Amino acid sequence: MLAVLSGAAGLAPGARLVRPEVAFNRVPAPRAAVADSSGLSESPNGALGVMDLAGKLARLESTPLAVAQLTDAIEYTGVEHNDETLASVSDWLRRTRRTVMLADLLRTDRTAYLETVSFLSIPRPELPNLQDVPIRACDPPVHADLATSDSAVSAAAEELVADCALPDVPVGENVAEAALLRITRDIYAGEIERPRDPAPGIRGLLEEMRRFMLSPQGAAPEVQQRAIVETLKKLMTPVLPPIYRFFMGGFVPSLERGDPRWLVDGTQKAVEALDKLPWDAKGALAPGKQLGPLPYAPLLTALVSPYAFGFLVGPAKVNLRKDGQFGGLVVEKCKFLQESNCKGMCLNSCKLPAQQLFDELGLPLRVSPNFETQECQWSFGEVAPPPSEDATWPKGCLVGCGSREAMRELQSASNLPACN
Repeated sequence: MLAVLSGAAGLAPGARLVRPEVAFNRVPAPRAAVADSSGLSESPNGALGVMDLAGKLARLESTPLAVAQLTDAIEYTGVEHNDETLASVSDWLRRTRRTVMLADLLRTDRTAYLETVSFLSIPRPELPNLQDVPIRACDPPVHADLATSDSAVSAAAEELVADCALPDVPVGENVAEAALLRITRDIYAGEIERPRDPAPGIRGLLEEMRRFMLSPQGAAPEVQQRAIVETLKKLMTPVLPPIYRFFMGGFVPSLERGDPRWLVDGTQKAVEALDKLPWDAKGALAPGKQLGPLPYAPLLTALVSPYAFGFLVGPAKVNLRKDGQFGGLVVEKCKFLQESNCKGMCLNSCKLPAQQLFDELGLPLRVSPNFETQECQWSFGEVAPPPSEDATWPKGCLVGCGSREAMRELQSASNLPACN
């Protein structure tokens, strides 16, 4: 492993590794030699041993070779541990230090980070950022029918995007999520004024979105996006958007923006008090002026979002953005992608509406889905380029998209541009 990383291993960022037929194995002897020589895999003997290990870990530099060395120490099982508690503490120290080193590498050299995590058998949940990380030998097994070369050839021949290679996960809602989905569906139905679908939960909502997309009324992408944005705004109630714009987006409240009078009047009274100081408070804090987004907004929004939007997109956890900064959120298996398998719905019913909503609230957002894994990276505070200028946004529909032919006919009849 160390030899591979120390050589000129030229894996391009985002390149997909070819999955072998059997699990990826290392030769035990070299791994043991590396782990033992570093002392990182030694079982601590009491508190002094734990402190010694912590010191060795702290002295490691955040380089690909050091990460590989530490990974071998974590995986090497040739050492017997007499004390399970000390063994657990030691393992936690090693894994925590590896996470910190990977975060440092991500911030300083993203290319080296991608090459390193693509070669090493580090569990995906332990990576600080998953954007552009391919499916590796240590990841969950792929669909047998999608692992064949015929599928890849077919996708390439038609300029389509390959379907997700990972198995589906069960989609279900608890009582609170089911209630929120019912409210969301009621609001969305009022926005589009279309017949309801009898299916419950997220599947019913996605079917209603698909029908709207395939109708003459909702064929235009802008119409689909606006319906979702207005739905999300109403779901937030009239109270939350102005408060978010003020405390996160850094907007000075104004009546023209739709902020409540009590917030506008209270802010202006504070401005009048500040105007007694030797600076132009009224000019700097004029109604409608944006001072933000405020520095803490990306991180706090990422912390709250799994609870605010998890019922729509699925389980998510906080991580780092691709630049290594706070404000990242990764959806582990997006409900929209898994259940719709439609890139157009992902774009116009999730990605662009979410970006537009937060842009109006004062905080840029970039939503980056991974169609190979159906993970989705949300990066708060990062400006998103238009899909036509985004090199990471693939062209063409998904291979298994059931709406492709219907959408082609509708676009041809309505003289609309393609959804991709």
